[in-house]
Amino acid sequence: MSDSNLPLIKTVSDEPLELQKFEQLNLKEIGLNVEDFNEVVNAHKDLANINHTAVAEYGKNIAAKTASYTDELLDLVKNKDLDVTGQKLNEVVQVAQQLNTSSILNKSKSSGFIGNILNKFKGAKQSFDQHFNTTKEQIDGLVKEIEISQTGLKARVEVLDRMFNGVQDEYRQLGIYIAAGKIKQQEVQQNIVTLSALEQNPQTNQKVYDLNHLANNLEKRVSDLQVLQQSAMQTLPMIRIIQSNNMMLVDKFYAIKNITLPAWKNQISLAISLHEQRNSVQLANTIDDATNDLLKRNADLLHQNSVDTAKANQRSVIDIETLEHVQNTLIKTVNDVIQIQKEGMQKREEASTRIKALQSNLQQLVLDTSVNKQ
Repeated sequence: MSDSNLPLIKTVSDEPLELQKFEQLNLKEIGLNVEDFNEVVNAHKDLANINHTAVAEYGKNIAAKTASYTDELLDLVKNKDLDVTGQKLNEVVQVAQQLNTSSILNKSKSSGFIGNILNKFKGAKQSFDQHFNTTKEQIDGLVKEIEISQTGLKARVEVLDRMFNGVQDEYRQLGIYIAAGKIKQQEVQQNIVTLSALEQNPQTNQKVYDLNHLANNLEKRVSDLQVLQQSAMQTLPMIRIIQSNNMMLVDKFYAIKNITLPAWKNQISLAISLHEQRNSVQLANTIDDATNDLLKRNADLLHQNSVDTAKANQRSVIDIETLEHVQNTLIKTVNDVIQIQKEGMQKREEASTRIKALQSNLQQLVLDTSVNKQ
């Protein structure tokens, strides 16, 4: 008889589900508490009259939702906003590096007349102003483009919050179906014991055989739901890590926009203003002083920006403790799944041995009956 043709089988679950059976489960392990009993009762009704189709589709909707969250999470990870933002920030640095103040600081060695020095200084300053304004326009344009990416990243953080809450709910729903399934397993086993104690006949033997087959499939289905529940639990820290990465990039951009760039622009503008304050009588000394001052300021600024950039690039977005936790959790998950699979195989082997014994007894009974008739 094929699985699809097996009849519906009623078990002792026709009686109201006892709270005691529910409380005997390891509720903490599957993320439930006593208040979830009524929902477990509703889930248990899905297996009131079971066949192999009912077992195979048990908890199907919850499993599909969990898979959809996983797909959505992968789509977020693959999103290109992070790459685009990083590229734009690099362009800001490159444009800023193109600004050259050497035209102001280089003084002609061949000229000895103050008029010539003044004219060359003014010409260099005008060239620098034009270059500075062009660079400023480029940076302002890049900043606006980055702001669009940052807005998308912040909105995605809210999406991840909703996803986090959804995965938490699916984790709990899976726990409810796992609990109801475990209770149903106990009831099926009790039915097997009860039927096995009755006087054996072909009909009873067939019922015991069918129940054993259903018990094996139900155990496998509950095991699959437990794996999905563990997968949902692993998804939660992944969501938080992605959120953290997004927010760190948003914060880094705000720091560059509101602190680094204004300070850089102010320092350049200040350097230009200092040169305009010198009069023609003190022009030679003023140029020398301003040259030294600019060199020091730009060297200090270059040093500070280089150090800050190096620190920002070297800073790890994920703590090593987090990586260790994820690694240990993944290892534990694999070990637990392997152990569950081994236990499942052992139980199925035991069930197979028992079924063979039942079949042997049934065949012997048929032979004995044939002999007695002769």
